[in-house]
Parts: sequence; C-alpha cells; structure tokens
Amino acid sequence: MKKIIFFILSAILGIVLFIAVIAKVGISNIWDAFTYFSFAKWLVIVVLYAISFYVTMYRWQLVLQSQGFRVTMAKLFPSKIIGYTVDYLTPSPNVGGEAIRAYVLRKDANVRFSQGLASVVIDKMLDFSFGLPFLLFSIVYILIKFDLSIKIIAVLLFISLLFIFLMALFYYKTLQQKDFFGAILRFLQLHRLSFISKVMDKIAKFEQIIIDVFRKDRRMMYKGLFLSSIGGICTLTAMWLILVFMGLKASLLDVILITTLNIVTFLLPIPGSFGGTEAGQAVIFSMLGFPPEQGVVYTLIFRSIDLVKVTIGLLFLSHFGLKIGPMIFNQKASIGEAPGQPPAPVQ
Repeated sequence: MKKIIFFILSAILGIVLFIAVIAKVGISNIWDAFTYFSFAKWLVIVVLYAISFYVTMYRWQLVLQSQGFRVTMAKLFPSKIIGYTVDYLTPSPNVGGEAIRAYVLRKDANVRFSQGLASVVIDKMLDFSFGLPFLLFSIVYILIKFDLSIKIIAVLLFISLLFIFLMALFYYKTLQQKDFFGAILRFLQLHRLSFISKVMDKIAKFEQIIIDVFRKDRRMMYKGLFLSSIGGICTLTAMWLILVFMGLKASLLDVILITTLNIVTFLLPIPGSFGGTEAGQAVIFSMLGFPPEQGVVYTLIFRSIDLVKVTIGLLFLSHFGLKIGPMIFNQKASIGEAPGQPPAPVQ
C-alpha cells in the first residue's frame, strides 16, 4: 500500500511540475518552437536511437556469450525493452528493470536467473563506464562556465570523486577476483542488518559469477566499452541534431551538459522523471543563453521516442502475460530470485 501511495504522490508531483513549467514558459512559445521540427527530422532521430539500442543489445549479447549462452537478438529484444519500460514507469532512480530483464530472459531464452541478472549488472556497468566521463566533463564545464557558491562547488566535486572512486574500485576488485558489492556492504556495516545478512551468501555467489566472466574473457570488457562508446556517440549525435533542427548553435560541451542533465533527472523518484526533466532543461537552456521553451520542446521530442519504446514494452509485457502493476509495486530484485517465482539456485 505504501508503494502505491508513493507512486501516486510521485506521479502527482511530476504532473504539477510539468504544468508549472508549461505555464511559466507559455504554450504559444512551445508551439512556435515546435514549428522548427518536422516528421522527417523526427525519423532521423529515431533511426539514431534505434542504432544505439541495437549496439547496446549486441553488447549484452557479448556478455552472455562470455558466460556460455548463445542468445539471439530476437530473444534479447523483449527482455531489454521490457526492462526499459519498467525502469521508465517506476518512481525509482532508473533501477528496477534489471530483475525483470533477467526473469524474461530466463523465461524466453532459458538462461538461469542468477546468470541473467549478472549479465545485466555487467551490461549496466559497461554502460555507466562510458557515461561517467561525460558526467565529469559536465561538472567541470559547470564549474568553469557558471558562477557558483562554494557549497555547490564542493557538492559537485564530491559527487565527481565518489563516482570515479566507485567505478575504479569496481574494476580493480573484479579484475583482482575480489568482491565489490559485498565489500561496500561490509564497509557501510549494512551486512549487520538482518535482511541483508540473510542474503550475503547469495550476493557472494552472484559476485563470483561476475568475477568469473571478467577472469575468463577480458576481451569482452574492452569490446563492451567500445560498443558503449559507439552507442553513446549515436545518442550524442541525436541530441546534437535535435538542437540543430531547432535552429540552435550549441557547442559540444553544451550538448554534453544537456545530455548529462537528461541522465541525472532520471534519478528523480518520479515515473519517467515527468516534469522534472522539462523543468531542468528549461533552466539549463536558459543558463546557456537559449530560449527556455526550446528546452521543453527538446525534452518533449525525447518523450515522444520514449512513448514509442514504452508502448512496445507494454505490448511485450502483455505477450509474456506479465502485469506492470505488480512489477512496479512489488518488485523482487534480490539476488537469485525472480519476480513472482521461487528462489533460483545459483550456479
């Protein structure tokens, strides 16, 4: 019941934010900004996003191959699009779809849940490894371009150093065949909590799967990072083209900053960060010297593409007989346990 109330309140917050942004910017201004965009230009953006989506699926396929699973793209697509849909509709920091991806993969491609979940975690880390430098570039750009208070500068620097440390620690620990998630839990003393202490053995076995993948096939890691770069470049190109199609002259750093804000706002506890992204982009566009209404239009263009992806994901959910409500409100993301299923043994 608490999760349902939280979902409703977060959705209401998003709607209020969205209405406030539209009222502040002006519907007529937003409509005028939309006149720069045509259906043909929209299709160009869709194609670039489709290429990026395919590249990231191929990266995931390589991860599964390094685990000894031969899974076709046709089998991977439903799992990935369903995971994206659950992530998008869940009022959480862009997580929640990982367990769902592993569950659908087990159901559709006969990949053990623990192995599938490990592949999803590796895939996520490879994805984030490419995005981290852009986050750092954006923070440095903000520090140089805008006059900020000492407190804000300190917070931004702390976030940068924290992300760098955690990513470096993950790769160091994994390549040294040592646990990462378990070490973090022990350092924070979270392993003393009863509900975490009960699954520490499962976490250790789960991490061993990840360690074995990197130990047996380090080339996969390098290929994965390269594919992350290709997918990221396609995404950046799409975002740059949107600005060009809207008649804006943005530098590469401007594009990186706007792109990073898109990612950061999806950490908001609002389904699809609805309202939050529009507000954030309106502010950033204004700070960069662009009309704020074009920041809203920029976001709405991505919303239209997201709507297509989420619609496809919902169709696949229906095909697999899965219900989105229980996934959002009663997700089980514990190690080795699939949603709505008894615990799966870890290989």
